[in-house]
Amino acid sequence: MADGKKIIKFDGNRFKTGYIDESGDSGKGSKCLVLTYICLDESKKANKIIRKAKELLRRSKNGQRWLNRLGGEVKFYGFPDNKILLKTLEELAKLNFPIQYVTIYKDGSKINPALKIQILYELIGPIFDYNKEMPHKIIADKDYFDNKKVAYLVVQDYEETNFGGVKGHTCKIYAADESIIKDSDKINMLISIRHENSKNNIGLQIADLISGAIFQEMEKNDKEYLDPLRKHNKNLHGRTIKLKE
Repeated sequence: MADGKKIIKFDGNRFKTGYIDESGDSGKGSKCLVLTYICLDESKKANKIIRKAKELLRRSKNGQRWLNRLGGEVKFYGFPDNKILLKTLEELAKLNFPIQYVTIYKDGSKINPALKIQILYELIGPIFDYNKEMPHKIIADKDYFDNKKVAYLVVQDYEETNFGGVKGHTCKIYAADESIIKDSDKINMLISIRHENSKNNIGLQIADLISGAIFQEMEKNDKEYLDPLRKHNKNLHGRTIKLKE
């Protein structure tokens, strides 16, 4: 490690996992694309909420058929029981885990897959403002990154700031493949990124539910699903980007 290298220190533990998902599409099928990041601890509380939702769904033939068709996966799109969906979103919101999202209004344009990587700082950068919410790994839906060789979230050139008594930071955050290890002496932190199928990962299913709730409001001005998150979760933050035609 090079002399004078800045090491990032955090007050909280890093036994947490970040999850990235999206709602909408990168083409012309929707007005916007919602990119969502959540950070969960390993307490399994969120997992129990999803298991409870599945139990309730299995009490009806329609819910059972839906789960069977998806191989047991829970997704926002097509969720067969609105009451169960709203209750599940409310219970998840009460866990108060960080939720960051970026809404991209496409204005008829197609989104270059590289853009989703370029705006990682917008999506994940704010986690540095919550010292206790730094994940030790990030799991992305297998369709999120066009480049499946992405293996790390890299934090570089980290500097703490203090303007008028308000503490903050500046840094570069970007995704990289395994070759970045060659320049490890220039890096402040590496967070591993794994690509997984949401069917096999409850954390990604939770991210899908939340991303879908956000998409409903951003795309259709339907606040029904996002309102429970706003009411109970104080760590919900997002911003909007508009692409030029």
